[in-house]
Amino acid sequence: MMRIIPKGIALMLFLALSSFAMAQGTAAIDKSYEAAKAAELESVKLQLSSGLGATALVELTEADSALRRLKEAKAPDLRRKIATELESALTRLHLEADSAGLKK
Repeated sequence: MMRIIPKGIALMLFLALSSFAMAQGTAAIDKSYEAAKAAELESVKLQLSSGLGATALVELTEADSALRRLKEAKAPDLRRKIATELESALTRLHLEADSAGLKK
């Protein structure tokens, strides 16, 4: 149990820093970014498949919506804003998945 908690904290810090970097405009938000985030979202869905709680369902819906809006957006500033929202939703989903794993 002690190993999972530091892993979750490290993941949260990494994603927070990557969200900050995105807000600064240093990362390219292109088709490969979209594909990577789609794959990450699918991975979290698999982790949550056995125990999807109400909170996880809300976060999953938000992440799906953000990914869809990101794929449709054209303006770089709007894409950066949506990418930050997507990163936040994915971070919360990872935390839900880690939490669900601890309950098993």
